[in-house]
Amino acid sequence: MTSKIYSFLKQQNISTPELVDSLIVSAYVNFNQLRVKSNKFIISHLIEKKKKANYELLLSFLDIIQTEQIAFNLEALIELFEFVVSPSDKVVNGAVFTPENIREYIVDNSLSSYNGDLRDVRAADISCGCGGFLLTLAQKIIDETGRTFYDVYSENLYGIDIAEYSIERTKILLSLFAIMNGEDQNEFRFNLFTDNSLSFNWNEACAEIRANGGFDIIVGNPPYVCSRNMDKETIALLQNWEVAKSGHPDLYIPFFQIGLENLCETGILGFITVNTFIKSVNGRAIRQYLDVNNIELTLISFGGEQVFQDRNTYTCICFLKHEGRRVHYVRTKSTELDSLDLTGLHTFDYDNLDHHDGWNLVNDLPMVNFINLIESTGRPFKDLYNTKNGIATLKNDVYKFKPINADENYYYLKDENDTYSIEIGICKNIINANKLKSEIDIVRLREQIIFPYDEKTRVIPEKIMKEKYPKAYRYLKTKKTILSARDKGTREYETWYAYGRRQSMDIHAYKLFFPHICERPTFVICEDMDLLFYNGIGIVSDNLEELQVIKKILESNLFYEYIRNTTKDYASGYISMSRNYLKNFGVYQFNDKEKATLLTTNDVNKFLEKKYGVINLKR
Repeated sequence: MTSKIYSFLKQQNISTPELVDSLIVSAYVNFNQLRVKSNKFIISHLIEKKKKANYELLLSFLDIIQTEQIAFNLEALIELFEFVVSPSDKVVNGAVFTPENIREYIVDNSLSSYNGDLRDVRAADISCGCGGFLLTLAQKIIDETGRTFYDVYSENLYGIDIAEYSIERTKILLSLFAIMNGEDQNEFRFNLFTDNSLSFNWNEACAEIRANGGFDIIVGNPPYVCSRNMDKETIALLQNWEVAKSGHPDLYIPFFQIGLENLCETGILGFITVNTFIKSVNGRAIRQYLDVNNIELTLISFGGEQVFQDRNTYTCICFLKHEGRRVHYVRTKSTELDSLDLTGLHTFDYDNLDHHDGWNLVNDLPMVNFINLIESTGRPFKDLYNTKNGIATLKNDVYKFKPINADENYYYLKDENDTYSIEIGICKNIINANKLKSEIDIVRLREQIIFPYDEKTRVIPEKIMKEKYPKAYRYLKTKKTILSARDKGTREYETWYAYGRRQSMDIHAYKLFFPHICERPTFVICEDMDLLFYNGIGIVSDNLEELQVIKKILESNLFYEYIRNTTKDYASGYISMSRNYLKNFGVYQFNDKEKATLLTTNDVNKFLEKKYGVINLKR
């Protein structure tokens, strides 16, 4: 849906959901030449000519739709409803538009697993947003059974959302769907609730669901909200759910447990959701929960593909049932769903999966064997090496700089139209580890950072800062307001100019740098033991040879094949190199002679494959 529509609504200062809905409904009815005679709900949303100001807005709105040549069908209506949700609300409630092909795939597979008469099915979306999944369910049930829209809405479909305007828009969508198909009832009866799924009780609200033992089908797209964007009420409610008791869980995680606990014994749950629970610390509890509760999980991962256009999220489709203790897995593309054979997926028993460190899920048995071989060789990376993330000032651009000049006493910092003198004694060398490709880059890309700490990394008191480093203090004082906004202004720092976090400030060691996110990682050894770094990751050690050895291993095809199949994927073929994905890599324990050979051989790959017992590794 074009951004010109959102810009139009913003320029016209149209912010109330009621007026937005009336404008969209009126435009939809007008554009599609619908005649609405009976449905009081839709009629109440139509803008009449006598409401001159609003009617002129409607004409301008229609002009945009026609100019942009938008196919203003029901799918466009769903997208538009999701599109006009304010950015701040999207952060809090996690609303995301789900493409039609994804909804149809989940609904089709869920309905096909239902063994009863579809006229009796009880189906729900427990985070329904503006009703896309409920629309798809209604369409499929009506096509199969020939039931009326009224009967399907009142007897087969259920939905809940925390936002009142989302439930209103769901009613609009379903009403228009019925009217477009010739069923213009005075009113429809919906089983739609405005409430919080984290605390809502379906058995108390719906006697028929209690009698059915739960829902036969639950489908949807749980909210995408990370822990730092949750309000206090949500954080408190999360504690009621077993699956949300590890790490700092995102909001989508408890929806698995909510769905499963509201599913009847033979029911199926079908979600498209973030895939982080497969590996993350936040997902430990849900991984354990699925095992303990004998859940059959079919997991279709999209890897580094971003299915949602307006979200930088990496997703998967999950089907869950109350039977078996296995995970059926495949990694594929969203465009290949229709040709996917769910009966031919690779199967993992929960007993063979590591709930604590994360699941290694791949498409075939040879790769499973390869990963197991690597992880059973030598000693785990986590037991041998100390990895560090870079410093975290939480406002790097305030502290770090590339001097435009220097003399015996000062570096000179250019900030917009002003030039500041910064005492050399309060500065340290620093590097962006993500940008390093070779040792030469350490000198070429070196910057300075204002380091308001003493030799024991104690923050320098303000009185001493003013006396000993008055120039740096004067510059930092101009940034005090910016620094106070760190951590959303909720944290009290030991001193207002202190760094946001204390990590990696006191490293006195050799370092092996590599990027956090990359296509294929590069590794650069730094022999400057006092050099600070930001971004990227560093293995730190007092033993230079130890870093030279692990550098050779990490640069090998063997390691790349391992990490590429066990790490988190990002768009465009990028992968994560965070310590969580390195920790279980098995490091072969070389004797002194073997170390010397590793460091001097012209064919590291062949040497390592022989030591690890790997045959025919793809290069």
